Amino acid sequence: MTTHEHIQAIINTIDGTIKVTSVDVISSGVYRMNTSRTLWATIGNLLGAYKITDVVENTSITVKSNVALNVGSYTLRLPFFYYGTFLDTNKELIKKKNANDKLPFIYLHLNAPEVYASEMDLVDYESDCAIYFMANCDPKDWLTGDHYTNAIKPMKSAVRQFMIALSNYAQANAAYNITFVENDFVNFGDVIEKGIERKIFSDNISGVELLIKIPFNKCLVCCN
Repeated sequence: MTTHEHIQAIINTIDGTIKVTSVDVISSGVYRMNTSRTLWATIGNLLGAYKITDVVENTSITVKSNVALNVGSYTLRLPFFYYGTFLDTNKELIKKKNANDKLPFIYLHLNAPEVYASEMDLVDYESDCAIYFMANCDPKDWLTGDHYTNAIKPMKSAVRQFMIALSNYAQANAAYNITFVENDFVNFGDVIEKGIERKIFSDNISGVELLIKIPFNKCLVCCN
């Protein structure tokens, strides 16, 4: 398996369960779902079949619904997954006009160097990854604190859930002490080069960069 296939498999096992302990009716068709676990919930994302309109970290998620909602467990939609160069991934993102159809996302930047171990080693290779956890932002009206509240902190939660899923992933070498670096980005992709401002991604996004070296084991049985 390649690095991006491993990362996709890890993401697919992330637990997005949110337990709602009570529901308040805000107005017709608008419900505040009270919970102590908001995870990576962001405005525009889906909680079950319901579009999120507001989030208070680890307190509540407000959604729109045509039917009355009840207490219980709901599943937060996983972030979309992309991989490739900045240029090619941006081309892919541009094709999706609606932000709700592509954000939040987890993006593996390629090239992710794969350093192979010896034939006798349990480890197949160690992949040097830069993974970005990004959510929609409003660069015009948001202050720095708004970026942290509405995008960066939810994406930090997504990173934590990714690390939990990684620790449980059978083909990652759990015997290794995997450390990582997080970098927070407000208006990710905006850069100034020789006095000219340009963007890496056309979308307005903020979030977290995860720098991590992941050792993946050899598959000792028949693998697809």
